[in-house]
Amino acid sequence: LRRVFTMLSTLIRGFAGATDGRFYRVSPSFVDSALPPGASVIPRPTFAAWLRAGPLVLINTPNTIWALIAVCMFECVPYDLSRTGPAASAPLSAAFFAARLPLWLGVWLGYTLWWHATLHWFGFAERPFVAAREYRPGRVAHNLVWSVSGVVIWTGFENVFAYLWATGRLAYVDETAWSSRRGALHFCAALLLVPLWRDVHFFFAHRMLHFNALYAQVHSLHHRNTDVEPFSGLCMHPVEHLYYFACALPSLLLLTTPFALLWNGVHLLLSPGASHSGFEDHWQADAYHYFHHRYVSCNYAGTNAGFLDVWFGSFVDTLKPTDQKGCKPRPDAKATLTRPPSLEFAAYLALSAGCVLAWAVAASDVAAGAHAAAPRLAAHLAVLAGFGPVAAASAVTGITRSGGGAPRGGPLKTGLLVLAFF
Repeated sequence: LRRVFTMLSTLIRGFAGATDGRFYRVSPSFVDSALPPGASVIPRPTFAAWLRAGPLVLINTPNTIWALIAVCMFECVPYDLSRTGPAASAPLSAAFFAARLPLWLGVWLGYTLWWHATLHWFGFAERPFVAAREYRPGRVAHNLVWSVSGVVIWTGFENVFAYLWATGRLAYVDETAWSSRRGALHFCAALLLVPLWRDVHFFFAHRMLHFNALYAQVHSLHHRNTDVEPFSGLCMHPVEHLYYFACALPSLLLLTTPFALLWNGVHLLLSPGASHSGFEDHWQADAYHYFHHRYVSCNYAGTNAGFLDVWFGSFVDTLKPTDQKGCKPRPDAKATLTRPPSLEFAAYLALSAGCVLAWAVAASDVAAGAHAAAPRLAAHLAVLAGFGPVAAASAVTGITRSGGGAPRGGPLKTGLLVLAFF
């Protein structure tokens, strides 16, 4: 009984990732508070530790909060997958967007604004990675605009899946079957496996975005923030959002409940907020990812799957010697809406948008009955939407001779990364 009580007490004190039941002004266990923020050494992550933590992924991590939000959304605002509902009308439907986009914007904005306000306005934490940082409303506005574009793109992903389900093109486990054994198994499997799948997918998609052309044209927008704040988490180029949200792949390939997709979306939209907080002393603090923004070519995985960085030789466990006495502020001058975009940026944005819009227009025409589906054309348009932005990035980068941010590694590692990405 004593062991059981001790175990339960530990779980309660660590509920949702808290430390001794506290959520703010408390640092992760490895942090030495006598050192400047970020100067402590992160323990070397291992695959075995990741596996051992798997069964507790919904108890002693922030996944608890995100899962509760997902369940509430699923129950209170369920999908309308009837033949007459907005989802069945088109893969990109104005009626579907009118119903779902305000919901996603409200959930994402409410959650991320909470983190931004408590940390950067009200001082709930005391250990910023950059002590002399300057609060710049223009940078926050920049991050907000690009983040909102991500919420819009996610709603598009959701619309496509809901259209496939509502029109019978994609089978799914009936969301009303909560009381059946099959429905319960699918629900529990989604709750447990989505966070673990997110860990793995994020590393490979993120690492791929650091190769020269994709970094120069796409991922560099996210890295305009070296001293991060919560709204910088989802601040990405639209092309990066496409690959980031490709984490929804299991709902396309496997027979799942629509909850799996919604839970994936909640995780994708909410988890970046606190991990980009810029502070070391709160219940979702993430020094691991802060080092990535500080030094770029390291720590590509999320904190939980850091063993992948160990395997691929990109693990960094503490600040560089030049930053050990405290990180100095950087201007982050490109994180602004007041400077006009470069011709290179505008050209690539137009080319990549054209690759995706070609598919979107054709898919909408087929749904509306304007012309019959042509499998070969559909395949070509799918390849254009999926790989066109990569080819366009290579072309624009080759013409402008821009680049940077590519990870170093031998041909074997590069080959494995490319294979995993495709």
